[in-house]
Amino acid sequence: MRSSKTVFVTALAALVLAACGGGSSDTVGTNTSTKAGTLIYNPPLRSASVNATDFATSVGATSVGQQLLAVTGAPKCGIDFYYIQYQTVGGKGEQTTASGAIMAPTGSAAGCSGPLPILLYTHGTMVTRSYNIANPADSNNEAWTTAGGGSEGPIVAAMFAAQGYIVVASNYTGYDSSPLPYHPYLTSRRRT
Repeated sequence: MRSSKTVFVTALAALVLAACGGGSSDTVGTNTSTKAGTLIYNPPLRSASVNATDFATSVGATSVGQQLLAVTGAPKCGIDFYYIQYQTVGGKGEQTTASGAIMAPTGSAAGCSGPLPILLYTHGTMVTRSYNIANPADSNNEAWTTAGGGSEGPIVAAMFAAQGYIVVASNYTGYDSSPLPYHPYLTSRRRT
């Protein structure tokens, strides 16, 4: 029997996939710099887009979603989801890459465009290396229902974006497309 949380995440994933908006630009540049913080693909690729009404309907389809809406209020903005990859440094000081998401508010409601606040969202550590917060359709985003972890990330981050925050959320090194063979959060680094 599927839990209401699993149904909720699945409904959100279906909505995002159905609203897929494609790339944000016909011209994407690849940056070869290895300087930490450099975006590899600029501009980032838009992976999906959803309007506020459809997002609210999807979130409100489960009891867990209804509880979340009771706390956050109805979404006032739509959301464009962007997948980012960037240069960074691993736990041992080695050059590597990581990925993540930018969730940008859209729409004509007050607080959905113009200068907006930026929120950095950090999800809990996951046990699955392929975890990608920028892909709510990924079954790894449901890992908390079976592994006792905590994949609240995609829905909580999206709820902030639906309230007018630009959300930046990393997958961290060692997850998704990162070639790092370990996740530094679980690795102690001794400094001398």
